[in-house]
Amino acid sequence: MHLKVVVVLLAVGTLTGLFVAIASIAMDPPQFHPFYYIPGEQIRFTVSILNTDPRTYDFLVAWDDGATRTNWSGDAFDDVTIAAPQLSIVETFSLPPGIPDGDYYFLEVHDQNWIENNGSGLTYDRQQFSIRTWTLNLEMDRRAYLPGDTVTIIWSVNLIRDGSLAPAGYGQLWVNDFPNGNALINPNPHLFPESAGKFSFQLLGSIPTNRFVNAVAWFNSTASNADRFAYNTAFSPVDGLRMIVNALSGTYEPGAVVTVDVSAKVTDFPPNPANPGAANVEVDITVTDQTTGRAVPQYGALNLLTDQHGNLKHVFQLNTTIADGTPFLVQAAGVANNAVTAMGSDTFLVNSRAGMILVLSFDKSQYLSGDTATMTAAVSGTTGTITYIYEARDGGTGNLLDRTTSASNRYQYLIPTTFDGSLTFSATADDGQGNRRTDARNFNVLLGILTVNLDRSEYSGGDTITAVYALTRNPAVMPTPTYYYEIIDTSRIPNVLVRSGVATAATVSYQVPGVPATQYTFRITASEAGRSIQGSAIATVVSGVLLSISFDKPSYNPGDTMRIAYELRPRGLTALPANFLFLIAMPGAPYKTVQTTASAGELTYTVPAGMNDGDLYVQVLEAYTGASTIEVVHIGGLNPFAADVGGVPAISVVLLLLVVFLFILMLVLWRRTMGGMAPMAPGERPAAPRPPPPSTATPGPAPMSVTCKSCGSAIEITTSKRPIEVMCPSCGETQMVQ
Repeated sequence: MHLKVVVVLLAVGTLTGLFVAIASIAMDPPQFHPFYYIPGEQIRFTVSILNTDPRTYDFLVAWDDGATRTNWSGDAFDDVTIAAPQLSIVETFSLPPGIPDGDYYFLEVHDQNWIENNGSGLTYDRQQFSIRTWTLNLEMDRRAYLPGDTVTIIWSVNLIRDGSLAPAGYGQLWVNDFPNGNALINPNPHLFPESAGKFSFQLLGSIPTNRFVNAVAWFNSTASNADRFAYNTAFSPVDGLRMIVNALSGTYEPGAVVTVDVSAKVTDFPPNPANPGAANVEVDITVTDQTTGRAVPQYGALNLLTDQHGNLKHVFQLNTTIADGTPFLVQAAGVANNAVTAMGSDTFLVNSRAGMILVLSFDKSQYLSGDTATMTAAVSGTTGTITYIYEARDGGTGNLLDRTTSASNRYQYLIPTTFDGSLTFSATADDGQGNRRTDARNFNVLLGILTVNLDRSEYSGGDTITAVYALTRNPAVMPTPTYYYEIIDTSRIPNVLVRSGVATAATVSYQVPGVPATQYTFRITASEAGRSIQGSAIATVVSGVLLSISFDKPSYNPGDTMRIAYELRPRGLTALPANFLFLIAMPGAPYKTVQTTASAGELTYTVPAGMNDGDLYVQVLEAYTGASTIEVVHIGGLNPFAADVGGVPAISVVLLLLVVFLFILMLVLWRRTMGGMAPMAPGERPAAPRPPPPSTATPGPAPMSVTCKSCGSAIEITTSKRPIEVMCPSCGETQMVQ
């Protein structure tokens, strides 16, 4: 809500009575357009008053162009009271659908008798606003034109409310040159009823190139009614023709294919690639041997046309018998609309060793003051004897520090111990056969490097942070520096210095207070004799949110639904928000968003059909805390021995079961051999002889026998108990006897 308080304002306006500011108006911006309200739109405004009487007012929505005045709100806001103790009131008014377009609409605040007295009394404030139904877009098809060009002007009249085209009406298009104001079309204006269309005309070839095409368009409801209207202008310069010619290489070998880029530009100044291109320019290309001054017809071309961007590319092949060192001139003559002409040119040289290449390499990618820089120049593509010219320059000022001419491809330069800043090394190689190449590299030279490392990057209240620092430099640079330390609270703006001093050891420690700042910077400065080197490191208070996830299965097939258990855990003083927005994504697959108020729970994600097989990562991101994590899952068939059973690898389970099976088998064999003796094959062990009965024994019943089903031997049975399990004494097999 806007509030405008005017302390003193006394004036006489177009309204009768005094204009006294004890009340002010603030209008809400239009809904459909940045500047215009539209018919039928509801305007919303706030009237604020000073803490004084009166508290009853008349509000008006009025049209007032200084000659005609219309009250559009009528008695809608007659005697509006701002009740104490409030000092403002909010009102709304719906603009009538039939209200005309215009710029002289006012929202006014008057004393409470204004309406009753037919516009006589005090005026406290008034705000001007505009009403439009349509917008008119007017544009030309090019940024600039040549004399004789066809100019196309495109217009569109659209409703502000929804962007649809306006109904047919009465349009006028005026086209004049600027600054003279001469008509460029006939008749002028061009009349049109359509709310969208194009109009084309041709510029005279004689129009000066210091003029502009100025188009002005009006569109009204009808020729006699301007209740609905729109207006716009368009402006484009008329300039001259310029040509850019560029042979892509400065040297070519005999028989090489030459490519020439030609650009036609619309400009009155030296052309550059950013200038508008000139389309359909007729171009003749001539290639001249500068040793003879004669054009070579097979290298040139006639009647070429530039494309819509003003460009063309000409390609030709050189003869293989051209003498080494022959220079050529390429010229492109352009004609546009038979009205304007221009020419551009470029040169190239034929050299049988045009393929000479120079490559520079260095022993380091960064140098310190006092280092010796070693540069090696590698040359290929020539058989000549190379002469090298080496230079070292101050990259900031361009001052020459060293120049050496040598037959060696190796150059060394001792960087002064007092030098720091930009340093540029360059090498020029000349093979004595007309080939010369130059290359350069720039380095940022440092006095030294001061590293600062902290024993912890995060801390809680009461923790001690220790900074370890070390200075690397050449011995002659700052041999005995003094080290200053600063511990700065960089969580505030401006930063606050917490502690500082001279460091007497290789470490600096600081105990964080119980209520710490959110960030501390440890800055170490080494200084000696007007030189200084600085390094720093940052620690932050423990904060943030950790996100942990787990999956219900180790692998999934396309189409499966993953069940992802998640938990968000805040760290330090970080508090979790009331709701969360999770984003789940896999590479090459659509992402999924989930909203929830639970900091722990389960998310689901369906693997898309056609997903690649293999180990792929799943990323889960919580948008409001920034917490994220990535886990790898397997998609597609899984080797059964690589799977898990209750968190134990399947191969381990299989091996365990195999051991158990072997143990049970051993027990069975042991039982069958009565104590572990291995059974003998049938017939391998003779039957034990029966001992004779004692002479005094009473003869018992005759023993019974059965035949062994395995080996056929007789098994004697001395009991009548049935059923009974017996074992063959020959083969050891057991069987049941009924």
